[in-house]
Amino acid sequence: MLIGLGFALGSSAQTPPASEYRQEGIASWYGSEFDGRSTASGEMFDSNRFTAAHQTLPFGTMLMITNLQNNKQVIVTVNDRGPFNPARLIDVSEAAAKQLEMIATGTAPVLIERVMVSGAQPSGAAALPPPSAGQAQPPAPHQAQILPPPARQDGAVPVQAAAPFEAARAPPYAAPPHRLSPAEIRPGIPPSGTEKRYRIQVGAYKVLRNAIDVFDKLKSTGLNPAYERNGEIYRVVLAGVKADEVQVIAEKLGSAGFREALIREE
Repeated sequence: MLIGLGFALGSSAQTPPASEYRQEGIASWYGSEFDGRSTASGEMFDSNRFTAAHQTLPFGTMLMITNLQNNKQVIVTVNDRGPFNPARLIDVSEAAAKQLEMIATGTAPVLIERVMVSGAQPSGAAALPPPSAGQAQPPAPHQAQILPPPARQDGAVPVQAAAPFEAARAPPYAAPPHRLSPAEIRPGIPPSGTEKRYRIQVGAYKVLRNAIDVFDKLKSTGLNPAYERNGEIYRVVLAGVKADEVQVIAEKLGSAGFREALIREE
């Protein structure tokens, strides 16, 4: 990784276009000792985010990394340069390394694939140019257009009652808050007191963007989601769950708007 270092890239290998990128190699990881330091992209490094350092891929590139030793997967975003060891292909953050279960080994053989998100703007894309002179400007979002009252045939000016000033700024209707029911755990919540661990599948999606949105939503509730990939399907799961934790997780899922989830023994 480039954090805090001034080394130049030592490899002259050609990297395939980002849209076609698929390569196997060795991954390593770096952690909290670099937290708060600037990466090559200018972002501050955070070992709890799913990021990675690559020598040539554009910043913002999303990659699916598969640990070829255990088939664990994680999606990361490139925001740094490295690694500088020619025997290694990519450096991942500590959070990503935990997901890949490579903390203890330090390195792992991996498959790296470019993730294409439908509708996403490529990293570094130029902003749309401003309208040319004489081109009509669209109204600002949420800004009402005030039109003059229509003229009457008899020449009189119609009288319009002024709308109350506060009415234009009234907030949209919001339903009164209510407590949502816990998500239904199917086929059922396991009995407490067992040492077994369980995996809860919150959703399965063919569109990666949907899986990412659910992943982020679960993170915001304090849960620790993970990805599973089965062909073209991306599953969002909660792994390593104790039996005594399932009911609490069901309540958190219900509060976040999830109605049901599947559970299986690990």
